[in-house]
Amino acid sequence: MLDLSELFGEGWCVTLAPTEIVPMLERMGVGNAVLVDDGLERVSERLESGGEGAEVMILARELRDGWCLAIELEGTSGWVGMDREVLAELSACGRVAVSAFQDPNQIMMQVAVDGTPLCELDVIDGYFTRGQEAEGGEVESLLAAGFSRDGDPVGQAAQLDLAQRAVLALVAVTGVELEEAGFDGPWYAGLAAPVR
Repeated sequence: MLDLSELFGEGWCVTLAPTEIVPMLERMGVGNAVLVDDGLERVSERLESGGEGAEVMILARELRDGWCLAIELEGTSGWVGMDREVLAELSACGRVAVSAFQDPNQIMMQVAVDGTPLCELDVIDGYFTRGQEAEGGEVESLLAAGFSRDGDPVGQAAQLDLAQRAVLALVAVTGVELEEAGFDGPWYAGLAAPVR
């Protein structure tokens, strides 16, 4: 299972939604996305220089079966993908959208379905922090992966490192496998206002 902490360190947010790149980035607040060969390097340079102004860079690319992936590495003021309204918009019209993030002291995952936030999962502790009573295939998939409504993780979730658990949760809900090679190459990139 992919470990996003090995790729990005202790600060990242990934969002998956079944949409096209430009609409996804627009819903995340990016106005003028451009295709760049070195998106991850550009974000790394921004982080090393302390950022460039009041905006954060978001990267996105198409995956298989109509899914798109967005990455944020600048989360000092919050993660756009974890904003409940943004995630709800990405899930509108009967879709499912998911987002997970890691800060140094927490790893959380959130699910929205058909324009409504469904549940939030504390990946470290392995249980739902919001939406414990939620029902549906998405919740059942998380429970089957070993996450809990109110206790420690079991099964596959209990056997993985913490950042790997976040990927397990994303895969359980979406069916989209994330692999390290999928993060290489060009990305669409643009700037968005940070979450307040």
